[in-house]
Amino acid sequence: MDFLLMGILLWSLVIAALVLALYGMWKRSWQALFWAAVASLLPMGLIFMGDDGWVFKLAVLPPLLLFVGAFFLRQREPARR
Repeated sequence: MDFLLMGILLWSLVIAALVLALYGMWKRSWQALFWAAVASLLPMGLIFMGDDGWVFKLAVLPPLLLFVGAFFLRQREPARR
């Protein structure tokens, strides 16, 4: 039962990250991109640590790219007073 619950948790995080990333790119929302990166950290981190192959080490790139995208969108946002 624990394995099933862990699978449901990880897949729900992957789906949430995809939905938030698509929404963030569509609406140019840095908050959505940030939360997409946070949601994808656990599943991608587990893939990153899971094997020694170089292809699995590339799994850390999507969360990093989402964080970078959120940072640049945040910088482009005009200052509010």
